[in-house]
Amino acid sequence: GDLNLLKSAKRAAMMQGGIPNPSPDAVIKDLSKEELAAHCRRRTRGEEETVDLIEDLLLGLQSATDSLGVPLLGVGINQIWEEQKQHVKCPSGIHLYTVTGHLKKGGMTLPVFQCARGSTSLESFHLHLTRSCIIL
Repeated sequence: GDLNLLKSAKRAAMMQGGIPNPSPDAVIKDLSKEELAAHCRRRTRGEEETVDLIEDLLLGLQSATDSLGVPLLGVGINQIWEEQKQHVKCPSGIHLYTVTGHLKKGGMTLPVFQCARGSTSLESFHLHLTRSCIIL
């Protein structure tokens, strides 16, 4: 996959840079967040596991309060979650990554990806949660 290709290219670049036979751990340690973001497409846990994790979190926080005893979640959180969990599923046929170019690293050509999913929709959803059900 993408990560294995990036690790191979990074290893080759390290060897070209004078590091003889870098270990797999050394290669991983040398990878930057920027390289991972540019050359590796991310995968989610999947719809079922994500829904289960969110529901476990909401269940665990239902009786949680702040230091003054004010509930962290408002009474409408369950209704909001029921409405919003439909958005967990990724729509089929929509490609979330576009190849925007290529980069040579260690003599290997790596694709450069741009994620189509911006942070604006996520920030809007978080704002909605903050205003609707989380008391701060």
